[in-house]
Amino acid sequence: MKILFTKAKLEGWALVAEIGCALAVIVSVIYLGRQIHDNTKLLRSQAHYNALSLARKPLEMMVENESLAGAVTECDANPNGVAATTWARCANYYFMRFNSWICTIRIATAQSRNSFGSEQTPTSRHSYKRRQATGAFGMKWRRPSTNPSDLTPRKSFDEEQRSRPASPD
Repeated sequence: MKILFTKAKLEGWALVAEIGCALAVIVSVIYLGRQIHDNTKLLRSQAHYNALSLARKPLEMMVENESLAGAVTECDANPNGVAATTWARCANYYFMRFNSWICTIRIATAQSRNSFGSEQTPTSRHSYKRRQATGAFGMKWRRPSTNPSDLTPRKSFDEEQRSRPASPD
């Protein structure tokens, strides 16, 4: 009987299979990365569309509903002199407009953050921590003195803040 597979042949085939598996893993990771990129673009596009729809809705309501347009015009002209029901309608309308502005601003800031590649650069992150540590709400800790003559009553935090000159930040 003839031996078809020797140990050297099997090791060679195993090496080829390992290389093939490594290439398959690399290709699948690249494919998944591409899918994530495409889904991110799709979600951004959907978010922009939703923001535009949300921003457009109060304007459509003003055009379609004449009584709402009159109520909002009346609230703009004399906010203290309108009836409670009219003011409730105006307040809801103003809230819808405000909500659409906030949504639009959030999308714009998210887009500007993503265009720079990261939310914060290391320098801005450190400068934020430095400002936070030295700001008015930051605690000022002192090392305790070992000298008994240095044990004087300490000022309260509020007195210490009032005595400090205002920082230019």
